[in-house]
Amino acid sequence: MGSIAATSALQAAPVAPYDCARLEKPRLQGDCVTGSPSDNQGNQRLRIATLRSLTGGALESSAPESEVKPARRELVNRYNSVVEKIQVQTAKSGSNVMITVQDRDASILQSKIAESGNARRALPTGGLEAQFGEGLTGGDIMGWILSTLDHIDPLQRHPIVPPPNDKIGSFADTGRMAVMGDWGTNLYGAPVSAATIAGIGGYELLLHLGDVYYSGTPAEVKERFLKPWPIGAGKVCRALNGNHEMYSGGFAYYEDILPHFKQPSSYFAIQNTHWLLVGLDTAQTDHALDTVQTAWVNRVVQNAGGRKVILFSHHQPFSRLDEQGPNLQNALAGLLQKRAITAWYWGHEHECIMYDRHPGSLIRGLNAMPGASFSRRRKATSTLPRISAPASSGDDWLASVISMSGCPPRKMRSASGSGPQGRNRRQRYHLGRTRSLQNPSHEPRR
Repeated sequence: MGSIAATSALQAAPVAPYDCARLEKPRLQGDCVTGSPSDNQGNQRLRIATLRSLTGGALESSAPESEVKPARRELVNRYNSVVEKIQVQTAKSGSNVMITVQDRDASILQSKIAESGNARRALPTGGLEAQFGEGLTGGDIMGWILSTLDHIDPLQRHPIVPPPNDKIGSFADTGRMAVMGDWGTNLYGAPVSAATIAGIGGYELLLHLGDVYYSGTPAEVKERFLKPWPIGAGKVCRALNGNHEMYSGGFAYYEDILPHFKQPSSYFAIQNTHWLLVGLDTAQTDHALDTVQTAWVNRVVQNAGGRKVILFSHHQPFSRLDEQGPNLQNALAGLLQKRAITAWYWGHEHECIMYDRHPGSLIRGLNAMPGASFSRRRKATSTLPRISAPASSGDDWLASVISMSGCPPRKMRSASGSGPQGRNRRQRYHLGRTRSLQNPSHEPRR
């Protein structure tokens, strides 16, 4: 997918927080031009909830601040927080593209607006900007928003679906597999990659690393994920759970996606003569594994029988640009210290980064390119929290923590002064670098 760069951004002046007593409409200054109509990709009918969608109306209230109930004030504060987070991301990526943030309130509000709002205007990069209308709110936009926030129940979530046993699936020794991450938009590069994969066909495995936007509701799963998914191009299709699916409780992921893919569980393993591929559910327990899944992964990998092992997850075990994954590292510390893992692919970060082999665990890490969203390349983080290692780990994986104070832009240093070398790749979409599943001695391409 060709890159579409923002030529101007939302102005620095912030959107003023709403006052609890009199909710005034904030002013939007500036706009962002991201490409031209000729750059459009994706389903033009899909509604997108932009910053303008969230701030496009006001609820008048004559009650003085002192009379506003604490519960309402809390809801308004939550809404202000949502607006602030989406504003920050809009300034980075542009106001005419689909913006997503790692926040449950924001994602659910965007889902509700996109599913229920009226179509406002066609965006130059594809999709229709959603707006509030009489049918949605009766004019009481803020009242609807606060009511929606009030009904978000963080405890309402589908339980994890574990494998019924330790039986491992199989696939051919030679063939192709396609891996896509953060793909569930049915916009931009998503239909392009789907069409490319469908045109090639004959894949042994099609794998999604998780995230259907905005919050993985049943309607979004159907329209933004299952409908465009090139299911006929793969002998086996699998999908990992993502944090955005869990924002709506994960019900559509577990009850719609898994049955559609004939996938018995949210974490799984398949193998051939040379490779063992293990998919993890790191979203049910956010950015972590529960004890049952951890025990299952350890059993499966320990019984690999000499096969090379590749892990796939939505969340990252470590990162050059984002949060670290100490819970994932700790859960699989024994396998990493034994150098039982050859490579680890993940999504979540919306980047395309390949890391050199870690000197302790000998693992290679790759954050898969998101084929269905717009974001600017982030700068490498200069400092990251130190991750404590168990006393038994020596100078292996967990001792070689990702502490990058003062490291150069393309190099990752561990606490001991050596570590993975992070190479940032230009954000582009390409297919065709397919690898044989037969010879495990081939090193992953850089």
